Amino acid sequence: MKKIFSTILSLAAISFAANVQVLAPEGAEFAPDAPNMVQSIVRASVSQTGNTPVDGSAEIQLRTNVMTMGSTFVVVCEQVKDGSVVGSGKQKAGSVDDLDVAIEGAVKSALANVEDNNASAAPAEDYYASTTSRSEPEVVVLVPADRNDGDPNDNFAHKRPTRNYVSYGLGAAIWHNYEFEDKKWGHSVERSWEQAFVFHYARIFEVIPQAAITIVNNMNMSFGDEWEWHETFLLGGRFFPSTGTITPFLGAGIGLGIQIDDHYNDSDESFAIGLAGGAELGVIFFRNSATQLEVGFAWDALWDGFESFDRRFGAGSFYIAINY
Repeated sequence: MKKIFSTILSLAAISFAANVQVLAPEGAEFAPDAPNMVQSIVRASVSQTGNTPVDGSAEIQLRTNVMTMGSTFVVVCEQVKDGSVVGSGKQKAGSVDDLDVAIEGAVKSALANVEDNNASAAPAEDYYASTTSRSEPEVVVLVPADRNDGDPNDNFAHKRPTRNYVSYGLGAAIWHNYEFEDKKWGHSVERSWEQAFVFHYARIFEVIPQAAITIVNNMNMSFGDEWEWHETFLLGGRFFPSTGTITPFLGAGIGLGIQIDDHYNDSDESFAIGLAGGAELGVIFFRNSATQLEVGFAWDALWDGFESFDRRFGAGSFYIAINY
């Protein structure tokens, strides 16, 4: 009798199951294999709801968008029928390890009103809660369903949030000044290379996974018989050739600099302020985490004044920094 009853339930579930076209996920660029991973989890989640995921066209479509905010992931799933959004679900994951749970919860919420063998069950949120604490406030940006029905170039709903980091670092540097000869007073200074310390500070605005806007401040200081203070403030950018957990980067910037050097007697020669430029090369560890470890090499050049480029101070540095 039980077997007959189970068979009847199975046949009923199949008869009520709906075909759901699973569209390619948007915003899943946080790792090279992320789009395929998210697509697989979405399809499995659709099957768990009693429906059938299909690649071809179907009356019901499921649209998934994964957005990143620092180390947090926000998953938004929308059920589209006849061109209109008839169901949606949103879940938040505190890390990539909890992303599968968030996707399952969002899919169940979006398909909650589909008539299937689980139609009488409670809403999906009762089974899949957000991976963050209920006591934490959530900021939800509501985008009208017909936002993209007009201008096809209006992609507001699919824009990626900017990831911002503050960087503090410390390291060692090699500094140099320029050769100078005063024929009138017979005073001359040869180019000197000195060991120094470097204090590294930066603001990193990662606008896309492959590039970031940077504000970098490197301060080099050397103490001895003569002491030097060399500091540059540079506005520039970084390029990331990959988006993995360990990511190299290449950057450059231009700006202003200040220099004080005790090798020179005259104040006009010992103090300099002028244009500056620099380049950087390094590696970021734990790229997709809220706190990153950065190891970098930098070269800064400062020219004395804004007209002549014959007096140049320079500093090459190696630093270790924490980005958060």
